[in-house]
Amino acid sequence: MTQGSTRARVLHWFVRGGVARTPDGEVTIDVDPVVVGRDDGAQIKLADPEVSAVHCELRAVNEGVLVRDLGSTNGTFVGALRVREGIITTPAELLVGQTRIAVEPTGKQKVDVGFSDRFGALVGASPKMRRLFGVLEKVASTPLSILILGETGTGKEVVAQSVHEASDRKGGPFVVLDCGSIPQSLAESILFGHEKGSFTGATERKKGALAEAHGGTLFLDELGELPLDLQPKLLRALAERQVKRVGGSGFEPIDVRVLAATRRDLAVEMNAGRFRSDLYFRIAQVRVELPALRERLGDLPLLVEAICKRAGRPGAAAVVEGWIDQRLAAYDWPGNVRELVNVAEVAATLADTPEAIDDVLTLARDAIADDPRRRGQQTAFAEAKRNAVATFERDYFSQLSRGAKGNVSEMARQSGMERHHVRAYLRKYGIEKG
Repeated sequence: MTQGSTRARVLHWFVRGGVARTPDGEVTIDVDPVVVGRDDGAQIKLADPEVSAVHCELRAVNEGVLVRDLGSTNGTFVGALRVREGIITTPAELLVGQTRIAVEPTGKQKVDVGFSDRFGALVGASPKMRRLFGVLEKVASTPLSILILGETGTGKEVVAQSVHEASDRKGGPFVVLDCGSIPQSLAESILFGHEKGSFTGATERKKGALAEAHGGTLFLDELGELPLDLQPKLLRALAERQVKRVGGSGFEPIDVRVLAATRRDLAVEMNAGRFRSDLYFRIAQVRVELPALRERLGDLPLLVEAICKRAGRPGAAAVVEGWIDQRLAAYDWPGNVRELVNVAEVAATLADTPEAIDDVLTLARDAIADDPRRRGQQTAFAEAKRNAVATFERDYFSQLSRGAKGNVSEMARQSGMERHHVRAYLRKYGIEKG
């Protein structure tokens, strides 16, 4: 929710919440995941030796309660059925290890989402993005560590940069460390620094990433790739707020806020012994997830406008959006916002000669499709799925428009969608509002 504005209002979306009853009490299930496990950081902690450190998670979704196994050793069961992921729509009993958990979906509950359609460099008007912005607005000024989840290209580093700039640390450094590119032999030195002569090639004393971020923010990208032997040392440094360089004898204090991102499922990594649960819960004090672009296509107009403005071609937004609507209406954007940025920047540059957009971008996509190294990325199934979804959307909104006589507010009420989302689909398929 936007603070300090007389024009601010609260938007809502609805999910079916629930409760989980365990031998130790009752826990409310909301849109944020409730982790079940043996670890101290689990919201439902079970003293059951057959339960994994992080066993499964429960969260409220539109249809009921989503149950997802987190790579547990002994599995998650509903009756005799072992489930990896499923939705409970009626009261049911989960079996985790030797512990039974009664899960009962309740009625629809209202989830408040903010009015803001942007946070820092992030833009989006969909309910998931508005809720994300509301959470980030609340935690940006705190010292809490944040774990940012999402597919490649969804903008995890942009989230981290925006949080840093909205925090009290914005005057300090913002240091990015890609854990996936750290050479194993230099990992400790890169993170903690080293003294001159401490190893071959150490020709001078050097700070590590933690010390470089002193007074500011350290963003650990691809946290799941951090070498296992380095994880307890990082945990200790964060807990004690001090580091010791490789080859050094003393400690130096650090004042660092840690933000991290990953596309790996760290719960599965923890149960497989490849990631420490204590480090996970230390860094994931707040956990946010960026939706894939295909889950928020109604945000395309806002995104295109922002991309064109940043590219110095704000007047090209209408042309770019029109080209995307015409040529990529059924596209599911596997490269997410990063792919959209590439497409929109090219289209914006060529907006004065729209036929050139078609030539350049269509030829480029044809070349990718014809490349045998990339052909597997777009299968006949994927194409059929996109066409089927596009056909459904076109038919649905055409019928909706006719039934509501073109009244967008009535269409939004009947579909359970926001009006700007309805308008986006009408525009996408060229459906007249009447």
